[in-house]
Amino acid sequence: MKDVSAKRRGSLGTGVDDRIFDIAVIVILIIFGLAALYPLWFVLIASISNPSDIVQGRVFVWPSGLNTQAYEKLIQTPTVWTGYLNSVIYTLVGTFINLAVTLTSAFALSRRTLPGHKLISMFFTFTMMFSGGLIPGYMLINSLHLVDTMWALVLPGALSVYNMLIAKSFFEGGLPESIFEAATMDGANKFQFFFRFALPLSKAMIAVIFLYYALSHWNDYFGPLIYIRSTDKQPPTLIISQLAANVSTALMDEMPSEEAYRLIMEKSLMKYAVVFVGALPMILLYPFLQRYLIKGVMLGSVKE
Repeated sequence: MKDVSAKRRGSLGTGVDDRIFDIAVIVILIIFGLAALYPLWFVLIASISNPSDIVQGRVFVWPSGLNTQAYEKLIQTPTVWTGYLNSVIYTLVGTFINLAVTLTSAFALSRRTLPGHKLISMFFTFTMMFSGGLIPGYMLINSLHLVDTMWALVLPGALSVYNMLIAKSFFEGGLPESIFEAATMDGANKFQFFFRFALPLSKAMIAVIFLYYALSHWNDYFGPLIYIRSTDKQPPTLIISQLAANVSTALMDEMPSEEAYRLIMEKSLMKYAVVFVGALPMILLYPFLQRYLIKGVMLGSVKE
């Protein structure tokens, strides 16, 4: 009887400890989640608040008033919407090129029968640690006459070796060799196996890499700053930064102080609105990719 009572007390204590641990984990995750979401929430409430309250630091959790002036001006500014259209085009074209190059190269290197696959893998890994640098890169793009074109933004970064290694690891561990052998026995060549078997079985990995590349293109600022000259080809982040800089210079030289202050407040609100609208497409895209992203956590875990 004593042994049974001791076991019951021990199991009860273990259950209490497990609940305490679960609660602690949930609390920690909630704190980190709120810390990750707060910047976006602040951008949203700042874009609809009184600009003077933002400058004075009175906006923390809830908006101060309801001011939609920034979004009204955003709708009325055609250059900003042109910039968003440019970002959509750069993201779609660039991500398509990224996936095409990354998936094909990763699949080829995952096949042990590829002659010299270890040497080629070492070559790719070498480029992760060493590069030509900014000036040689610009000279190359300029010599190819790609400056001030979309291709200057999507071709130099067509392949991320890090993403390629992730895809290569998945193809090696997530696609058993027996599947390839069975498909080969049924008469499928490597191209048919890649399109009919490898890609459909790799949706989780493709979704993860797609999101990585899409976020990289959508948030790109330095590339357009270096290579894009025409205003009608610039993304919205570059347009807004230049707009704010130009307005500040004009205000200091020509405008009265009260009008300058008012315009600065308007531009401050508009920057918050542009940041929120710019982040919105990726936020809306996440729910559609969530189930694949969860599966993507286990990339390469399926073994033969």
